[in-house]
Amino acid sequence: MCYGVGMTDKNKIAFGLGNAKLAKSISTFSLPAGHSCPFARECLSKTDHLTGRVTDGVHCRFRCFSATTEARATNVRKMRWHNFNLLRRARTEKSMGKLIQDSLPLMVDKVRVHVSGDFFSERYFLAWLNVALNNPSILFYGYTKALPFMVKYRKYFPGNFRFVASKGGTHDHLIKEHGLRYAEVVFSIEEAEAKGLDIDHDDSHAISADSRPFALLLHATQPAGTPAAEAWMKIKKSGIGGYGKKTSVRREWAHKPHVVYLSIQGGKVNKFNPEIVYA
Repeated sequence: MCYGVGMTDKNKIAFGLGNAKLAKSISTFSLPAGHSCPFARECLSKTDHLTGRVTDGVHCRFRCFSATTEARATNVRKMRWHNFNLLRRARTEKSMGKLIQDSLPLMVDKVRVHVSGDFFSERYFLAWLNVALNNPSILFYGYTKALPFMVKYRKYFPGNFRFVASKGGTHDHLIKEHGLRYAEVVFSIEEAEAKGLDIDHDDSHAISADSRPFALLLHATQPAGTPAAEAWMKIKKSGIGGYGKKTSVRREWAHKPHVVYLSIQGGKVNKFNPEIVYA
């Protein structure tokens, strides 16, 4: 059985099941917004673990929708912190990878990694990369501002490890320097059209292997009196965008040995399975 925090096995991390924008066949995984996002800048917002109070970063241009969700839903906040605490306690890429592997839900072919949160360390990034190498039949995808890790390890990415650079972070210069595929948040359909970007409303662009950049429409309540707040009101009135429905939780876990393919020691990459073909 799977659980919400406070239920059965507290030694496993929790996965969700779709939402208003994602198909129910897609499993989702989340960490606390902001607290697990060391490379965030324009969307940096954090929700207090206990009180639910949201604090926006100094350079915040728009509030992270996940921080708003955590402020409103105590159970969501608890579950994300539960995941975060277990992973940080695991520490190494091997232990974190095994924790993720042992917690993966059954009967899933796609996992949206970090509906909330991001790769908070290099070892954590490697943990997910190793999990992808262990599960070639599952597509692991998402958005990330952890661009230094993407650049360093992209030559080792298998075809089922598909992440899009999220524009608006501390290392945006790496997008152009290394030709990374990216997504950026826009405040209106007109802004996306002016920039020549299609808007991804359901993660279909993120899932696709298409190399073209695309846009994500602003969503969730924004700080009063800001341009983002004004834009969000217009978007709400138009009836487009937004994550509205409550997600459910996966009920069973897969059981499969976890193999470490890539690790780091002294800053160097160790390939334990050199015969594997990396994309």
